[in-house]
Amino acid sequence: MNLLKILACIIVILYFLVVVLLYIFQTRLIFYPGKLSKDFKFKLGDNDREVFLETSDHEAIHALFFGGARAEVILYFHGNAGDLGGWQFVAEDFTAHGYNVLIIDYRGYGKSAGTISENGFYRDAEAAYTFLVQEKGFSPQDIIIYGRSIGTGVAVDLASKHKTRGLILESPYSSLKKLANEKLPLLFPSLYLRFHFNNIQKIKKVECPVILIHGGKDTLIPAAHSERLFKKITGEKKMILIPEGSHNDLNSFQEYDEFLEEILPAFF
Repeated sequence: MNLLKILACIIVILYFLVVVLLYIFQTRLIFYPGKLSKDFKFKLGDNDREVFLETSDHEAIHALFFGGARAEVILYFHGNAGDLGGWQFVAEDFTAHGYNVLIIDYRGYGKSAGTISENGFYRDAEAAYTFLVQEKGFSPQDIIIYGRSIGTGVAVDLASKHKTRGLILESPYSSLKKLANEKLPLLFPSLYLRFHFNNIQKIKKVECPVILIHGGKDTLIPAAHSERLFKKITGEKKMILIPEGSHNDLNSFQEYDEFLEEILPAFF
């Protein structure tokens, strides 16, 4: 009996130790920021610019602007890993169709200053939106907000606060807490997770048309999350499911090409 009690105590102690470690290191477990030296040189075209945006809390956020022939601009919020050294190339999908593109590195990523935080990411997004309107002269009705994976939380928050032409969510989650509970159900991470990114609540406030894109074989963020969000959207909406797609390869499928060439210009 004493041995059983000892084993039970060890299991309980180990359980709470794991929980404590998850709480302490949650930022490192969720975000994998790349770093770029300040003298890192991008190969940019004549209509492209490297810029630094000042946020409301006075952080310098690094961004790349790619010029296009169309009136619309894609404001792109990338995933949880890497930096603009790699993410810059997603702009090619849109510039090939004439769109302007602004893509930022969140605070703590690439050349951007600051440390990672949910509210900080929202401030970064606001700085990008303000730059497009006040410095580049875009009308809010010509701004299409695009979020991918972790960036969908940033995109939904921004779209819930501003009138824009449209919102595109690639591989979104209903909320980070919901996703965390699915991944670690026995550890109840939603009880101590500092990052909420509550898309399922905020999507109700989005007034512009919304397109959701998800891979049917996405095991990191299952397509059921997009389905939940789709049900909560009250306005014009469209769901694009790529049956063979996973989390990081959607732009390699014909369905994504059709989205760029046909659905995107027609829907917005």
